[in-house]
This record gives sequence, C-alpha cells and structure tokens, in this order.
Amino acid sequence: MKPISISRCTSYDPDEVETAIRECLQLLGGAGRFASRGDRVLLKPNMLMAATPERHVTTHPAVVEATARVFIDTGAEVRIGDSPGGSFRNIERFWRATGMLDVAGRLDIELVNFEASGSYIIQGYPVSRPVIDSDVVVNLPKIKTHSMTIFTCAVKNMYGAVPGFRKAEYHREHPRPSDFAERLLEIYSITAPSLTIVDGITGMEGNGPSGGTPRDIGLILGSEDALALDVYIPWILGMDPERIPVNAAARRMGHHRDPDDVEVLGHEPERIGDFRWPSNIYYTLDLLPSGLARALMRLWWSRPAIDPDKCRNCNLCVESCPVEALSPGVITPEFDYGECINCLCCMEVCPHAAFYQDKSLLYRLTGRFSGILK
Repeated sequence: MKPISISRCTSYDPDEVETAIRECLQLLGGAGRFASRGDRVLLKPNMLMAATPERHVTTHPAVVEATARVFIDTGAEVRIGDSPGGSFRNIERFWRATGMLDVAGRLDIELVNFEASGSYIIQGYPVSRPVIDSDVVVNLPKIKTHSMTIFTCAVKNMYGAVPGFRKAEYHREHPRPSDFAERLLEIYSITAPSLTIVDGITGMEGNGPSGGTPRDIGLILGSEDALALDVYIPWILGMDPERIPVNAAARRMGHHRDPDDVEVLGHEPERIGDFRWPSNIYYTLDLLPSGLARALMRLWWSRPAIDPDKCRNCNLCVESCPVEALSPGVITPEFDYGECINCLCCMEVCPHAAFYQDKSLLYRLTGRFSGILK
C-alpha cells in the first residue's frame, strides 16, 4: 500500500488549487517522479454529464487545469479524455459545459474522445486506446456519494475508460452492488493509473452522483494507490469503509486496505461526523439468500422516478437505459419497473437533475434504523 498525501484547499481559486496540487505531489516525490519530457500524459477527470462546474457533479476544471500545468512543466505532452454517459450525441457539449474546452484552449492541449478513439480488448473488457497507449494516466475523480454504490471516487472513476454502451451493459449484467464492484476493480486494475489526484474541495453528499447536495470538504488528496484513497476518504467522512461495495469487494479479492494502516503525508484532516450518505440500504441484500432478497424487494424498494416539473423530456435517459426500462412519454419518459435494475444510469445522465428516488413505506421505515443513513 502506497501513502496518500493531503493538502488543504478551500476554494477553486486557480492559484490556491495549483499550490495545493504541487504540495501533494511534492510529498509523493514530485511530478518528475511520474512523468518526464516527451511522456504522453492522459488526465482522466470525472465528466459524468454536461453539467457546469458550479453544480459540483464533475471534476472542477480548476483541478484539471492545475494538474495539466504541473505536468506540462515536466515537458510532458498532456491530454484530457473521458467517456461520459450520453456523449455519443455531442461530446463537445460535455467539453464546453464542464469547462474542459476552456482549459484545453488556454493550455493548447488536446481533448480526447474515448468514443471515437477505438479500444483494446483486455481480459474481456474494451478499454479506450488512449488510456493504454499513454505513458502516464492521471486519475482525477471527485468525492461524491452514489445512490447505488454509496460512494464514488478513485476506483470508480476509471470505469470511464470503457467507451460506449458497454458500461451500461455491465450494469445490466451485474445489478447487485457487490458483483458490479468486482467489475469496477477489474477495470481499475487493467487501466492502472500511475497517480490519482482527488478533487475534494467541494464534494457531494446525499443522493449523488448528480442529484445530491454540494458539501465543502476543503481537501486535495493524492496517491499512487486509488484503493487506499477509497478506504481513507469514507473513513474521514464518518463511514465504515467496509460498507462501501468496492472496498468490500477489494477484501474478497485480496486487495484490502485498512484505514488504520494508511500512511498520511501532509495535512491530517479531522473526521466529519455529519456527512449525509445516500438513502440506500441495498447493500444488505447481498447478505441475504437470493430467494429471500427477491421476496423482500416486493415490499422493500427504492427506485428511480422522474419529477415532471424538472424533466424536459429530452429522452437522454431513454437512450441510455441498459435494459430498455424507459420509453418515451407525453410529459416525461415512462418506467417499466419490471425491467428496471436500479443501476441509476438514468439519474447519472440526466442533465436536468429530474430524477429522485421513490421509496416504499417499508424502505423508509427500515432506513431510519440503518447505520448508513444520516
């Protein structure tokens, strides 16, 4: 297990962000330890949807730009790439909304469309060619909750290295959080980023990854070990890391990290006791026999629903649903809950934050007694 470095950073002021990132990297041995002149460096932000930076859904462009500047100073050739859901329609709309187009323009660097770049098949997974062909991959996730996986950060951000609709198909094939988490770990191990720098300045709490509430955390974190970050960050946010499906899967697969063993360099933050986690207790279904789990699901459920006041009927969710559980409707798209696998791809790609989680009475009652709800 590699150490993690932490710097305080309380705003997205470009100078403050760059100072914090340089401090983090210096604690890890400096940017020159990761890249040299002429190296091809790929920055992989979380570009979940075509959302503006002020919504705190995506990695803030100030973090991406500061990281790019640091590696440009090493003489490396820096590019930015991702494969956000729904980007098959118009990737430039995503670049523009998230601020990446402005970053690329200021620094005169390339934006890489994973959808159009081709892929290699590695251990059965299609992985975007630029990820594999780069000398250095820098993973740039954002701290957020996730209503399916509870927490999304370092490991899950590399899921975007899988281009196209295959990401949605994996949701369909592996609807249980525990099974899906194992797929995330396999893809992370294939993509093997050299470095992860986490945008923890303002994260998201509540029902993320797109419909939660921004939460100031004030941190930039870095490490060669994304698993260590994914264990340590929930711990400082008051969560037992073992409740996060990706961490539980890491233990089963022999890659476990214990927060007590994580070596922290630099700033050591105080633990946060009032961070709000998503209203999701599906992880407990993994502990039950499948027959009992299915029986409980008839009375105990949480499922995506659409707020007609927010929906613009753009049908992006219909196009992105991996099991075709959504169809066009007169006012809003319509759900076939018999087909829905609760993967929340619809919530992830909705540009209008129109999705929320509808919950049964039993779910609401038991949720009050779940240790995961705050």
